[in-house]
Amino acid sequence: MEEIHNFIHSYGITGYHIRRVTDKLHRVETDNGVFAFKQSRYHSNEEGKWRPIINWLEMNGKNLTPPFVHTTDGLPYVLGRNHIYYLTPWVEHTKDEYPSHDIESFFRSLGTLHKQSKQAQSNNQGYIEYLWQKKEASIQSHQLLLEKIEAFEKRHYMPPLGLAVCSQYKQLHYTLEFMKELYQELPERDRLPDNLSHVINHGNLKNDHIIQYHGHSYFLNWEQMFFGPPVLDLSRFFLNDFRFHDSPVEEYKKKFSVYERLYGITNQERLLLAIHLIDTHHYFTRLDRLLREDRSSELEKVQKLEKSFRRIVYGRLIAESLFNTFQAQQLKDNESKSTLDEMQ
Repeated sequence: MEEIHNFIHSYGITGYHIRRVTDKLHRVETDNGVFAFKQSRYHSNEEGKWRPIINWLEMNGKNLTPPFVHTTDGLPYVLGRNHIYYLTPWVEHTKDEYPSHDIESFFRSLGTLHKQSKQAQSNNQGYIEYLWQKKEASIQSHQLLLEKIEAFEKRHYMPPLGLAVCSQYKQLHYTLEFMKELYQELPERDRLPDNLSHVINHGNLKNDHIIQYHGHSYFLNWEQMFFGPPVLDLSRFFLNDFRFHDSPVEEYKKKFSVYERLYGITNQERLLLAIHLIDTHHYFTRLDRLLREDRSSELEKVQKLEKSFRRIVYGRLIAESLFNTFQAQQLKDNESKSTLDEMQ
């Protein structure tokens, strides 16, 4: 705590009250306002990783994140013995009910972030390879699922975890079949355009890192920011939220057009996002881990697997909506092309 007080003094702040919120977050109350003092994920010897992030945010993130307070030496952060720390104004949620942020304002802020940082990237071989690994994994998942079901059915007394998997089989089977349909629309890997749009990705989007303040969404905790395809940010957010039974899936579907219009999403990006939202790997990885686990009860195992199952079901609902729009746009583009050919 003494080190934290020294950090606060480096901002020229006196006469304050400090309260610990979490191990990495303290609330600092002063006569001039309330501030959040945060420990970043970076160690004090990783300034080279943190500096570019904070520089970009100070230049481009005015409406995306609370501003960084500068020390008396003019620095937007302080170096501790072990970690890097920073100070921002404390921003409170302006409503309490779930979801903790307004969905439309979230899509507006995310669309703004992606639009203003969008650049064409010519070298995408690593990403294309990842897509094909995901495709191969989905093909193998079908056989893996059948093996799991067969193993459970051979047992004289099927455990609750086995009953849960068998009851989920129909949805899993349908999802894997739908995944095949998505990949049929994707060009072969050697025909995929190598010129894809990359954007600044927040890198760790989830409800805990979003604050809705009078109709505007601010993003917190940017330490995992990176440059890559926008579908990575979107899929990470959705799949994280889809673990919960009360995830507002229908509202996400209705309001997603706000992001589409603002960012200017392409039809290919719709298809890629749909593919990313089908995450059977998470389900089977968790199932394997639960089968080896002895500490949890059967009920706890079923509850843990249910979170992964919800990710599959809710993810497919959004993916189906995206795919319907993809097909409609593709039909419209083909009709326009045919009309143009006839005119020529």
